[in-house]
Amino acid sequence: MRYVLQLILWIVLSFLSGCSGKNTQPDIVKNDLQPTFLSDKNSTNPEILGVWKSIGNGYYLEVRTDSLLLYSYTKSFCYKEKNAYLEGLLNSESQFVLLRDTLELYLTDFGDQTKILQTKKDFVKVDRLPENQIGFSEQNTLSNAQRFQLYLENLQENYAFPLERDLDWNTLYQKYKDSLGSDDEMLFATMGKVATLTKDQHTKVIAPDGKTLQYRITPTAETVREVFGQQAEITDLNQYFNQFFATNYSNISDSLLLGKGKKAANGKLEYGHLTKSVGYLHIHSFAGYLEKGYTRRQQIDSLSAQMQNIITTFKDTEALIIDVSFNFGGYDATALTIAGYFTETPVFSHKSQVYWKGRFYEEDEVVIYPAATTAFTKPVYLLTTDISRSAAEGFAMMMRALPKVKLIGTKTLGTLSGMLGKSIGDFYTTYSNQRLVDSNGEFFEVSGVPPDIERVVFRKENIFHSHKRTVRDIVKMIEAR
Repeated sequence: MRYVLQLILWIVLSFLSGCSGKNTQPDIVKNDLQPTFLSDKNSTNPEILGVWKSIGNGYYLEVRTDSLLLYSYTKSFCYKEKNAYLEGLLNSESQFVLLRDTLELYLTDFGDQTKILQTKKDFVKVDRLPENQIGFSEQNTLSNAQRFQLYLENLQENYAFPLERDLDWNTLYQKYKDSLGSDDEMLFATMGKVATLTKDQHTKVIAPDGKTLQYRITPTAETVREVFGQQAEITDLNQYFNQFFATNYSNISDSLLLGKGKKAANGKLEYGHLTKSVGYLHIHSFAGYLEKGYTRRQQIDSLSAQMQNIITTFKDTEALIIDVSFNFGGYDATALTIAGYFTETPVFSHKSQVYWKGRFYEEDEVVIYPAATTAFTKPVYLLTTDISRSAAEGFAMMMRALPKVKLIGTKTLGTLSGMLGKSIGDFYTTYSNQRLVDSNGEFFEVSGVPPDIERVVFRKENIFHSHKRTVRDIVKMIEAR
């Protein structure tokens, strides 16, 4: 009898808990990745029809039966986003995992590595779009004052580092609100002044003709500029910068590798031996590994094949120098792919956090998974400078998590965040809204990823050749050890 009473009580409690609205079922509705757009049916996936609001990033996603549309929002505005690239991904290759109330979105199709090579973006289901949402044409009817307000609200709600950059949005609004003029050129110039004041090279304002206003100064650039002012042979500063890069690239090919190196991945990788025991891999960029027109998945597949050949070349090498001294960034997926060739076990690199409502929301973890083929697990020295930025800095965070890797050189630039894109009428703007946090709770935005071993790479007394001399000094250090 006691057992029967317990059973009846359990049934009643179960029924009551169901009526209370509490979720007693597993959160995951569909654990497998599904496409957002069903190309064979020329329609969106019916599982996600409706409106979704992003956690961080300031987006609404409207899933209609025939297409996925992207909107941006701030506290005062909701507007159709003019972003053909993102909407193109949403309507072609993006995939998702559906939770009971959350959509985990992966923008790029990397096959079985889709979850591994990118951070997901989370959306929650909402009833509808805000009633005050406006379209493309209506955005350009907004006054300069309204568009500038929209720009400042996007910064205030999405820019992640106002404290570190010593920024006060209200002060900036009051400073510039009366100098907007009435034409687009004045608005562009004023937004550009704000972007430049952030001293953040990922925060930009881009005009329809491609003209970009942003902060461009780096310590190395200032050193090159200073040396330029002390000579008279070259009178154009841009030409002097071009010669600086061209000479250093030539030094890698002709002096360090003695013309015996090999190039791969559309010329973005160059590798060879500096001595019998020390190998060298110069990563010029984390993008452009194939000609235009290929998908990112095809680029990753090609890169993996190239990296397998490169690692095989170094199978008898005792140590390796990887050089990102001149790397301006690219895609995290390519950085993760390369990092995977230097570990035999999965290794946690960092957490990706997105700025949201004045705090940080943890959107995903970044783990380095070993390549399926071979790995180089002997000592690796990653050479960094302040030219190393963006995905090159993410790569530095990945590599420093590996036990056999040491960073050497100078700290990186300090622009690790991805670039959140927002249209302001016909203008396109970007913002740093992401924080990468390592296992010790540290992040390196603004400060830059520090080296384990400090070495000055670019010296003003020999600005064109000090890089190669630094590499040779590192070789001597390695062989002495």
